[in-house]
Amino acid sequence: MSEIQNLEFKNMLPGQGEAVHALVLKSVGAARGNGFTPPGRVAFERYASPEAIERRGSLGYSHELVYVSDALAGMIELKGPDRISMLYIHPDYANKGLGSRLIARAASRCAEADPKAKHMTVYATDDAVNFYERVGFVRNGSRKESGGVFSTPYRLSLKAKGKILSAKLHGNAVEFFVFTGTGNSLLVAQTVTEVLRQEGLSVQLGSMDKPCPEALSAESAIGLAFPVACFSTYPTVWRFIESMPAGEGREIFMLGTCGGVAVGMQGPLRKVLTKKGYKPIAAKFFLMPGNYNNKTLPVEKNAARVEKSLLEARSFAYDLLRGGTEWSGGIPMLSAFCYRLGQTRKPWNFFYKLFPISVDEGKCVRCKRCANDCPAKAVSMSAGTEGYPVINPALCESCQRCVGFCPAGALHVPGKPAEPYRAMRYEDFKTAFGQ
Repeated sequence: MSEIQNLEFKNMLPGQGEAVHALVLKSVGAARGNGFTPPGRVAFERYASPEAIERRGSLGYSHELVYVSDALAGMIELKGPDRISMLYIHPDYANKGLGSRLIARAASRCAEADPKAKHMTVYATDDAVNFYERVGFVRNGSRKESGGVFSTPYRLSLKAKGKILSAKLHGNAVEFFVFTGTGNSLLVAQTVTEVLRQEGLSVQLGSMDKPCPEALSAESAIGLAFPVACFSTYPTVWRFIESMPAGEGREIFMLGTCGGVAVGMQGPLRKVLTKKGYKPIAAKFFLMPGNYNNKTLPVEKNAARVEKSLLEARSFAYDLLRGGTEWSGGIPMLSAFCYRLGQTRKPWNFFYKLFPISVDEGKCVRCKRCANDCPAKAVSMSAGTEGYPVINPALCESCQRCVGFCPAGALHVPGKPAEPYRAMRYEDFKTAFGQ
């Protein structure tokens, strides 16, 4: 999903009901219109009339509009802080993330207005059910008819249990360092970066494949994004963190991507960074697809998981700006054990035994991509005229980058699907850091 330029969010002003009404009609006209009886369609047209929209605004309903290059592209109407009553995107901007952006902003405002709020709710019409399910809403009732309109109740969890609205990102610049195997962490980091930039911050993306720059801007906050592995993270990430200079009070936040549970490695990381002089303010984990599964990859399920996590990433970015984030300690004893274990080769040697990487020389095109991009320098090209890749198990960290981005599918884990998962095109991965 490409980033939309010239994006601006504004509250609806008196007199804009006509423009919002026209947007709603265009959006509804582009949909199938399932779930509306003839009387229901008439009732909806009354509900979406300019006069009705303006009247609800005067009664306390809130309306936020999104513009692309000064053209009205989407709208959301809320009854109170937590009930979505309308959400529509202009057909020209459908499937470009505007709907999830509006929801993420609304969820952040709701959490700020009412720290005890647990959910946002919506009665989804039949045409909207797939969208709400993709971005993480969960059905919590049966489909019913009211006034000729069929809808189904859904709700979105606003926070994890015990979330504290306290930490906040200050300043206008972020240096964001990312380690990624198959692109999950980079995709989440890019989503957060997009929000921060469109909210006026300067964000510079950098790779963790190399040591941290010795000089960090005194005015910048620091962001870290990386995958969770072995309930900790990869040695490449820990090497980068070890190379970071003194924090000197800089704020720092982290994003972790995982295929299951993270256990709580944010606790040991917080201690390490605090000792270096950084101020940890926010940590968040995102559930993403992975390559550690020998079953056929469920493409539709993976896509839904990615879309849900990207909505959460947008919400995280808004919370970061408004002060709705936390950095918890996790599960102290277990996370500390996993941290210490992750500093050794034992878990990575075990991982390689479970998921050894093989080279199909019949498919290999000898492009050297795997050798050039391996963060652990575990891939080399064999001597001689053929020059096929050779994996060094003593160095491999099982990040799956070589497998995910091999253009010919020559690198693979025996017994896995022929087409491994990756979150983005190789070209997008390479250009993300200016390579």
